[in-house]
Amino acid sequence: PPPAPPPMPFIYMGKLLEEGKLTVFLTKQDRYYAVKAGDTLDGAYRVERVDAQQVLFTYLPLNMQQTLTLGGAN
Repeated sequence: PPPAPPPMPFIYMGKLLEEGKLTVFLTKQDRYYAVKAGDTLDGAYRVERVDAQQVLFTYLPLNMQQTLTLGGAN
């Protein structure tokens, strides 16, 4: 089979809308992240887009996109 990115390692914790900019809070094991579009996480994931429903990542080693759906109505 063709190479595929690993399962999404981040878990959605919440979001904050401040001055029209959305920040999403994620966790991975014992680390916490406050992410916005353009951020790079762990040198392997680039945040392409953040909106009220999802975060779009690019898994850099394979240049493949993955989506994390945001739950709840935070």
